[in-house]
Amino acid sequence: MLSLTRLLDRAIEWLCIVLMLVLAVDLMLGVFSRYVLMSTFTWYDEVARVCFVWAVFLGAALGVKRSAHFGLHIVIDLLPPRARRFAALATPVAVIGFSAVLIVQGLNFVELGWFQQTPVMGLPKAWVYAAMPMGGVLMILYSLAPLWRGVREAFA
Repeated sequence: MLSLTRLLDRAIEWLCIVLMLVLAVDLMLGVFSRYVLMSTFTWYDEVARVCFVWAVFLGAALGVKRSAHFGLHIVIDLLPPRARRFAALATPVAVIGFSAVLIVQGLNFVELGWFQQTPVMGLPKAWVYAAMPMGGVLMILYSLAPLWRGVREAFA
């Protein structure tokens, strides 16, 4: 039986896959409509933008989960072992700090987005902006285990 976190991980991974597939098909339809039909579908650009925004923030969360983010290993490896353990705490702390900013600012955008609509489809922009705080929450969630491991190793 899958645990709740594995279920969440799988759901996010599949959602990213679906978003990328929709994005690819949507952009191909846009090119097809422009160059073959000689008349552009009006909605394809908005669909692409929404899929891309959501894929970026959900993908960033998956990147945090897999520790695939940028690191300064060259500098860290020069430190003595004890200092290296404390430096390892900097990554999850920085990710959590950045994610907190995403959540706060994202919620401000979501609030503003309820009064805005996408030009063609008329969707509330809050649905697009919601990717930002959602990605922030997931990034913090995925940073807690590395933070806990780092704290245990630093003070062991």
